[in-house]
Amino acid sequence: MAKWLLYSIFRFPKKNRVLLHNEKRVAMDQVIVPTLMRAGYYLVSFTMISLALFSVYSLSVIGERWWTFRRTRRDSVGLLRGVFVQVEDGGLRQALTACETRKGSHLGAVLASGLREFLPLASRNPGVHGGPELDRATVAAREAMQRATATEIERLEQRLTSLATLGNISPFVGLFGTVIGIMRSFEAISATGSGGLASVSAGIAEALVATAAGLFVAIPAVIAYNHFVSRVKTHATEMDAATSELIARVVRAAFSNAGDTRAHG
Repeated sequence: MAKWLLYSIFRFPKKNRVLLHNEKRVAMDQVIVPTLMRAGYYLVSFTMISLALFSVYSLSVIGERWWTFRRTRRDSVGLLRGVFVQVEDGGLRQALTACETRKGSHLGAVLASGLREFLPLASRNPGVHGGPELDRATVAAREAMQRATATEIERLEQRLTSLATLGNISPFVGLFGTVIGIMRSFEAISATGSGGLASVSAGIAEALVATAAGLFVAIPAVIAYNHFVSRVKTHATEMDAATSELIARVVRAAFSNAGDTRAHG
């Protein structure tokens, strides 16, 4: 009697679980997989349309970033030399005007933020006042130029994250289309009962085209992203160097002006 009770408790639930598992597997084989096979063409088409949109967006970002960096480099040519010469001659206002006219220059924005802090030191005659105000202005100018550098780096890095994302996910989107194409090839083999080239060529062609499309989007995006990131690092180094150089030139001009004043006195 006890054995029969134990058999009733453990045997029948296990059998029911096996039957339920078999029913789920049959439902998947008869409903889900055929549905996926019938939707294979639309899934591949959706994948290709997505990759085409990715490609258009990626190329537009690459073109826009290329123009931004080209303008940045063009507007920065000769700016440092002209500004530093004017600073050493005591023309802080002229140096600020020169920076403000270079709208696209990363160096112009950084130098202008520092020169605005040094303007109170400008004397009526060409020269720069020294004294305790110089130390306070130097600290304020350095902080202002550091903030301007961070702002310029953020401007130069715009949309580079989306470019990196497209470079990372595009191969996987193409791989999804590849998998669907291979599945359609096996479905064709199952439907015809033979593995001839005519029955599998369409699915394999779709798979290869999806793979190629994913790589076509990813490779230019990754190359452009690495190039632009390198340019951003170079520009950041240039802005840091310009910050230190401007402060050194202003301090030198202030001490030079103070020496000339004592000599004439």
